[in-house]
Amino acid sequence: HKILLDDIEARFALLKEIRINTMHDIHQVLKTKPMVDQFVKNTGLPFDYLIVLRREVYSYEPKPRKIQDFSSIREDVKTKLLVDGIKTTVHLFEKVATFALRHEFKKEMELTNDDVVLLAKLTDLCRLRYVNADFATLLVNSDYDTVDKIKKANHTELYQNIMDVNTGKTFYKGKIGLKDMEFFIHDARFISSAIEL
Repeated sequence: HKILLDDIEARFALLKEIRINTMHDIHQVLKTKPMVDQFVKNTGLPFDYLIVLRREVYSYEPKPRKIQDFSSIREDVKTKLLVDGIKTTVHLFEKVATFALRHEFKKEMELTNDDVVLLAKLTDLCRLRYVNADFATLLVNSDYDTVDKIKKANHTELYQNIMDVNTGKTFYKGKIGLKDMEFFIHDARFISSAIEL
């Protein structure tokens, strides 16, 4: 990743000059290898730099998490979602992002208020980098059950809380480090408050 620091001010000034202002813009212009090749010709920026930049931008995009992987969602709710074609958190986002959407979804799917709030929180948390179904389940059982709460967290307190909740690795089997939580909060601050909770 050190290549991203090379001539950073000049390179970002050039990107801004040609109206590349957001990660989404970078994603759009560097989607394929031929597009990267063309961008090299148009800007003179090094190919290797653009590939690493693209990879870094892609790493911020949340991976759709499969509904079936969430142990915190009841089996009958999973079945209803899958029958309705809702297989991932990306599909679910469109149904639970706002209070109004959740109200309609709750009626349509014959769910409880607790069900739809849980689905919204899991979807919200899965917008964060590296948050899979198990880690989202751990977070939803902690004091830090939304992106907005994580943004405002103290990393030491967040770490201690989730370690206490995950005693015996109840929810999440992976390793969690104190320093990881500092990066985690930093990343969360780049995520919009796109879900009403």
